Amino acid sequence: MKKIVAMLLVLAVALALVACAGDDGGNNTNPTPTPPPTTPAPTPGTAADGNTPPDLPPVGEHVPEGDNTIGFVTDNVDHWDRPSYHIVYYNFEITALTAQITDAYTRLGEVYNFTVEQLTANGDPDLYITNLHTILLRGPDGVVVDMRQELAPRVAQVLSEYDVPAVCLFNKTTDANDVNLIPTVIMDQFYNGGRQLEFLDSIYTQYWGNIDKSEIRLLILDWSTNMDINMRAQGAEAKWKELYGNQEFIYGDTAPIGLSSEAGYDVVNSILAANPDVQYWFIVGTLEDIVLGGSRAVEALGKEDTVLMTGSGASILPGEWDAGYDGVWIANYAIPPFLYAGTGLFGLLAMIDGRADTGTLWPDYFLSQDKAARFMLGADMMTRANYVEYIANILRSFGVEP
Repeated sequence: MKKIVAMLLVLAVALALVACAGDDGGNNTNPTPTPPPTTPAPTPGTAADGNTPPDLPPVGEHVPEGDNTIGFVTDNVDHWDRPSYHIVYYNFEITALTAQITDAYTRLGEVYNFTVEQLTANGDPDLYITNLHTILLRGPDGVVVDMRQELAPRVAQVLSEYDVPAVCLFNKTTDANDVNLIPTVIMDQFYNGGRQLEFLDSIYTQYWGNIDKSEIRLLILDWSTNMDINMRAQGAEAKWKELYGNQEFIYGDTAPIGLSSEAGYDVVNSILAANPDVQYWFIVGTLEDIVLGGSRAVEALGKEDTVLMTGSGASILPGEWDAGYDGVWIANYAIPPFLYAGTGLFGLLAMIDGRADTGTLWPDYFLSQDKAARFMLGADMMTRANYVEYIANILRSFGVEP
């Protein structure tokens, strides 16, 4: 009875939200549809040189075997032998990444018989929870959530009140005891940062020759308020100490300024300008937005010949390369948005179909203390020489033509 009363109260709130939709007072809390990208898709580029691209990333860290194939693209399921599903992609805030995730779901829906609706909380944590109730009361077939990690316990509690399957993208959905609560598609964040540094160490002689390694300094660009993102910074620091011992590195936190290219520009500009005696810089960035601004700062300082930068992601740098960019930002540890979207989709479809549930989905990724699996994606460094085929290979693996 209490649950029925609670649902009626939430429904009343939802109706009130709809009634206020035309209010110009700025208090509308109805989930806001994210606008589609305003720029056309870039024309695919070509390899920058004749080098053989490295191996392209798999869809996951391994190919599932036996009974563990449920929830993967390899499922032997006729998705057109059922009504079309309606899936909501609900993100925390609007970014270039969310637009690309929505585009991926739109394209996947044409192949796997579903429609997608993208909604956002415009960066408001409390509104995210309120609107989630409203979304679930509308009765979608499934929900893809994308949120800040600290919201996970509250989101998991809301999801438990409704019979709507859900998966999460990007961040762990753990509680204070590191128990994962929602099926989640993530990456090994610590390895991400370490792999970036390892890549820079393996390639710098192609740019600088056989210099004295003691002349290199490391700048780590972090966004410390996100625990998952901060693990990338920790991974880079650990690899630096492994390869360069006690050699100096500098930590640059953009969180006090914000998640933006402007933050990356300001931090890189101030640190490099304050250290004019450093001969060569490795810069490892945890997020593309920050690295984009940092690369512009390097150019403004005229240090293109003495700086090499890497980042994480594949939603901004490919577009830079398509536009002809060939600067200090030379590579990313890259899990393209399509890989996140596609991996989460097949787990969600399996739960909507009733072929799996939160406790049985992706058993190979299920840790003993968890209530839901953490699907760990595999990836590697994406460069100007391999990025076109790198991304195309992932689309083809999900049955979508590049």
